[in-house]
Amino acid sequence: MNLRRSLFRAARGALAALAMLACAAAAAAPAPPAAPMADPEATVVSELVVQALERGPAWWRVSRGGSTVYILGLPDGPTPPGVAWDTSVLERRLTGANALLAGPGFRAGLTDIPGVFRLRAQLRSKAPIAETLPPALAARFAQASARVGKRADRFDGWQPMAAGAFLFREAHDRWTPVEPQVVRLARRHGVKVERPAPYAAMPLAATAIGSMTPQVQQDCLGWALDDVEAGEARARRAAEGWARGDVAQALTAPRAFDRCLLALAGGAALWARVSQDDADQIAAALGRPGHAVAVVGLRRLLAENGVIARLEAQGLKVAGPGEP
Repeated sequence: MNLRRSLFRAARGALAALAMLACAAAAAAPAPPAAPMADPEATVVSELVVQALERGPAWWRVSRGGSTVYILGLPDGPTPPGVAWDTSVLERRLTGANALLAGPGFRAGLTDIPGVFRLRAQLRSKAPIAETLPPALAARFAQASARVGKRADRFDGWQPMAAGAFLFREAHDRWTPVEPQVVRLARRHGVKVERPAPYAAMPLAATAIGSMTPQVQQDCLGWALDDVEAGEARARRAAEGWARGDVAQALTAPRAFDRCLLALAGGAALWARVSQDDADQIAAALGRPGHAVAVVGLRRLLAENGVIARLEAQGLKVAGPGEP
């Protein structure tokens, strides 16, 4: 086990950059697109953007027969420090729940180690980062690096996309993802956490990295800089809106770097795959008596072809947070 940890730690540069892309790369795509694909989360169903009636974040509900799944819409990224949220409704619904339905994960094993190092090598650069960028983009990168307390040359040795991913991570280093908090509460209540079968990480990563043209690299870095430059205030307002069930405010969170994910080969395909797996997992849970709790990213839940739309396509009625 120590050897395994050491090997993955040695490859963490590749894996950390790929983690920024994992939710939108695809398992297989024949070639990079000629232009960035349409953003599947850009448009949400306006009728679903409402104010919650209960305390805390917004919930949706789907029932069939004697079974119900309560769906908590999660913020699509981590929340800034100090953002608190009322967990009382969550804990009430976890009480007696037969499962917490969480999204799919990604799988990599010891046999993937050689591939990880090959992909890591593709993300590396022999030139200093400033020398690989147009002057205006290099100046933005230096200013954004300083904004998060880092020197731009800290990211030397990495391609622009990877440098942008690392800078994005540095800017959000002390932010807190919500899903792990929900998982901890579920386990405290003795609720089993269920996920769909994990996706093999290496095919996704190889496809994504294979689509990185120089222009895509620079676009991805620029989008990462957009989010860093947006600062914490806007993200904090969105997170606080999420915490009080204000769906419209929650959806104002900066998300420019998401465009990078779709500029890579197959990004929209994996987004659709994850959304369908989420919907199928929720529908399957309605086949057993009692109730379950599900967690889904807010935009993926509400998008025009998102999880709610896919549940309704299966003939299910989804009640929103504005309904008693």
